[in-house]
Amino acid sequence: MGKQLHKRLKKEFVEEVLRAFNEKKMSEREAVELLGIKRTQLYCLRKRWLRNRIKGGEFKIYNRAKYLPRQFPEGIKKYLHQEMSYIRNGANRYRKKFNFSFLSEEIEKRYKIKIHRNSIRRWAIKRGYYEQKEEEKKKVKIRFEMSGIGELYQHDSSQHIWLPFTKKYQKLILTIDDYSRRIVGSLLVEKETSWGHICVVRATIKRYGLPLAYYVDKHSIFKFCEHRGVHVKYIKGEDEGEIQFRRVLEELEIGIIHANSPEAKGKIEKIFDYFQRRLPYLCEKYKVKDIKEANRILKEDLIPYYNEKREHEETGEIPVKRWRRAVREGKVKLRKVSSGLDLETIFSLQYRRLVKKDGTIQFIGRKWKVGKFPGEIVTVCLIPEREIIILKGNEKIREYRL
Repeated sequence: MGKQLHKRLKKEFVEEVLRAFNEKKMSEREAVELLGIKRTQLYCLRKRWLRNRIKGGEFKIYNRAKYLPRQFPEGIKKYLHQEMSYIRNGANRYRKKFNFSFLSEEIEKRYKIKIHRNSIRRWAIKRGYYEQKEEEKKKVKIRFEMSGIGELYQHDSSQHIWLPFTKKYQKLILTIDDYSRRIVGSLLVEKETSWGHICVVRATIKRYGLPLAYYVDKHSIFKFCEHRGVHVKYIKGEDEGEIQFRRVLEELEIGIIHANSPEAKGKIEKIFDYFQRRLPYLCEKYKVKDIKEANRILKEDLIPYYNEKREHEETGEIPVKRWRRAVREGKVKLRKVSSGLDLETIFSLQYRRLVKKDGTIQFIGRKWKVGKFPGEIVTVCLIPEREIIILKGNEKIREYRL
């Protein structure tokens, strides 16, 4: 790895390059080559340089002001000793698996102080908790990006042992806004079903409005029921996959796009990786066995921090701040939910049933009275564990509480 920018070039030279680039006297390619940095770092430097020009502060090539020196306060030292002793000796599944980014975030939450993950890593090496390893660094891949919030939502699920004490796999469903990288929907479930995905969609649009399109995986529940083994034959039922999820989006006039490769979903996959390094560790540490408690940790702790505090690696911005800036700049593609829509029937599992001669239908092992339309097809809207609504066209014929 080459030397850092502030060790290679004089500040005055860097400022001249930034000035020429900002005044469009130098191209992006030329500026990147002269400074020997990546495109993202160039724009971060220019942003910091412009901010200091406006505020009259001193421009620094490196941005260390927000981090503490390596001499940590006693409270933080005590916390690090406790955490690292637990990781090295007390943890089970996560023994000796150090996540210094996560420890940095936890310190910020507890002590309102930012300490860079590398400072914590060096502290751990010096005190014998962590043995330094040669690991290949993955380059950040810059992917396509939408022009505003609500233009595209990425939606997917990740199978993982999220609660280590259960020794079972669970599914985490997430929805993110492509432009801001804000997590707008989430749900941890024992088993992946269409209903779980529909519930996340409903909670998301209720809070934020209707996006233009959803971006989903071709090979997940959106096209096939969940996979459990190579020797098992599956039959896709009407309650699964594209039939239900696509219908909900189409009734809301939301487009649906299927990704052609795993790489195309890289933005949301990186977020799943982020939570896989945090949620299971916390669930093991606090002996969480209940999925409701795991959802609480996710929604009250981890997601708020990701959305409101963590600077995104690619955009260089905190997701909520990027979202708010998009609102100020008029980059909003979200639409209001029409008051004329019947959300109860839209956000349900719908099935077609033939009305028998006696005016009844057969559904979930029982007879249900329709009262008319013998020999015709009606639609049964199931809201699991709550209600059944029978429709003929758009007309509600019967409602039954479960």
